[in-house]
Amino acid sequence: MKKYRLKPFITKNIINYKENLNPQQLEVVEKADGPSLVLAGAGSGKTRVLIYRLAYLLEKGIDPRNILLVTFTNKAAAEMIHRAEALLKRSLTNLWAGTFHHIGNIILRKEASSLGYSSNFTIIDKEDSKDLIDDCIEELGLSNKKLFPKKDIISHIWSLAVNSLKEVEEIILNFYPHIEEFTSQIKRLLDFYNRKKKEANIMDFDDLLLGWLSLLKIEEIKNKYSRIFQYILVDEYQDTNRIQFEILKKISGYHRNILVVGDDAQSIYSFRGAEINNLLDFPTTFKGTKIFKLEINYRSPSPILNLANNIIKHNINQFPKQLRAIKSKGKIPVVVKTEDVYMQARFVSQRILEIVEEGIPLKEIAILFRSRYQALELEVELMKRNIPYLVRGGLRFFEQAHIKDILSYLKFVTNPKDELSFKRAISLHKGIGRGFANKIWRNLTTKGMDMEEIYRKLPARQKEGFKEFMDLIRKIKKISGCEKAIREIISSYRDYCYLSFDNPEDRILDLEELAKMAKNYPTIKRFLYEVSSYEEFKGETLLSGYSKEDLLVLSTIHQAKGLEWEVVFIIGFCDYEFPHPKALNDPKALEEERRLFYVATTRSKEQLYIVYPQHRYTLKNGLIISRASMFLYELDRSCFEEWTAENYQNL
Repeated sequence: MKKYRLKPFITKNIINYKENLNPQQLEVVEKADGPSLVLAGAGSGKTRVLIYRLAYLLEKGIDPRNILLVTFTNKAAAEMIHRAEALLKRSLTNLWAGTFHHIGNIILRKEASSLGYSSNFTIIDKEDSKDLIDDCIEELGLSNKKLFPKKDIISHIWSLAVNSLKEVEEIILNFYPHIEEFTSQIKRLLDFYNRKKKEANIMDFDDLLLGWLSLLKIEEIKNKYSRIFQYILVDEYQDTNRIQFEILKKISGYHRNILVVGDDAQSIYSFRGAEINNLLDFPTTFKGTKIFKLEINYRSPSPILNLANNIIKHNINQFPKQLRAIKSKGKIPVVVKTEDVYMQARFVSQRILEIVEEGIPLKEIAILFRSRYQALELEVELMKRNIPYLVRGGLRFFEQAHIKDILSYLKFVTNPKDELSFKRAISLHKGIGRGFANKIWRNLTTKGMDMEEIYRKLPARQKEGFKEFMDLIRKIKKISGCEKAIREIISSYRDYCYLSFDNPEDRILDLEELAKMAKNYPTIKRFLYEVSSYEEFKGETLLSGYSKEDLLVLSTIHQAKGLEWEVVFIIGFCDYEFPHPKALNDPKALEEERRLFYVATTRSKEQLYIVYPQHRYTLKNGLIISRASMFLYELDRSCFEEWTAENYQNL
């Protein structure tokens, strides 16, 4: 067997670690040999610890070619390397650093022949991957099957199966039970998809991990890399999935110097395949593990951390931590009770204007929510008040595909000359793609054919979809109220939504929120007129000193993890919205919802507002009286003060 000798890498000691690190951080940097689990509380300087640990190893003579630094974005890896280079005053170009996918790509290029690939394989992105799946659906004749899932769903099933190392059947049963009848066809489709990729010498992003793990099942290759990687440093370990865990287990087997940094209290991505047990079971999996805790928080003041500690102590499956603040003074968090979602929107908007008047810029204020649909009334209110905002990691409410789909029907009904809306709406029906939509429109407008004549001339496969579309248009025209019209469209659109998007239930909730909003408008025309004014923020801002960079942030809590703002509002904090109703009968899911609340509160550097409406309207139950989230009643009342929003009622 080939020998892999590790030569010392000589560098001069130039860093004063005691001066730059607190005692908890210093202990990690100096003593984390062997399997080491660093439990890094929110705002405790975990990135700093990783950078100084990396610098410490290099100063001790470890060759950068024998260190692997794994992060969850390549940008994070580049920033860490840049800061380490600044500390050491030298280049670290030979360091193995980047995401799991990046490292997998490098190793696969070197070892591709062992898997039957050539080293010049092509990597296809998500969109190309979905297009290839679409081609496979066509080639196998599955597009002819009624209600067969769209390419986005198939892509998500494949990705979840790879990252969780679970069978396709299990993924479908757990995430897509409504398409269980197609399980055998989906498996055949994915086999065909994988065969076509190999024939074309291409890999998708999931193949980079699957291929890397396959290589490590070859003893000689596993031995080679486990000897090369003398020290392994892993960031955001609570977000790793099963395949990443198996890779780490294999490449750390020889030297056993694996240091993982994470926080079980911030594990909130199970829907993406993240597995909290990777962290909770780390000491069991890696015998002799040293456990370090980083509990000194540099972000939030004591009152906010008291609340956060009070939240997370109710979880059973965790490594207990007690965050301690460097900022001893601060404002106590505020829980705000409002009459309904409209008053919630008015209160938050008015309070933001006051906070800006106090000197805090808009970009230092964030509004967080559990689910996207909860922000609709707020967006409308912000637009009315000319408060500029951006939606982090997503589109404004009315820019989202499913919202535009529903509106396209309404636009065509009110304006039969609207070509774009007609094509968008009719393309949502079985058998009618953009090509047929163009042809039908030309027949209607250029050739002057009526609908019945067009119907007779269509192929059988397109007739069904065309008839569905026309029947729906006739129904909408007969309905007087805008809300009822939207609900009629939703009932037709529901199947398309479930077969086209990987988060159909969230999108249906958005649509129900749209219908609820439409209740306030007597006609479809009036509703569309109002909506059109929301398409883009164009007016002069009411806020002095506004610039394009100074925007209020709206975000789901999932998108906000890792970020921080001076002021944070959490809205929609009421029963059956937070925690998510599906979590109520699942103790594991309920603990993740509690962690989500913890993550939201620890984003704030100065002020925290938790807002909930007392009345809500749902499609199923109509107007209901609501109370604050069950999580609020778990808390010690001394952790927050309570306001009512009555003073904002007439603003």
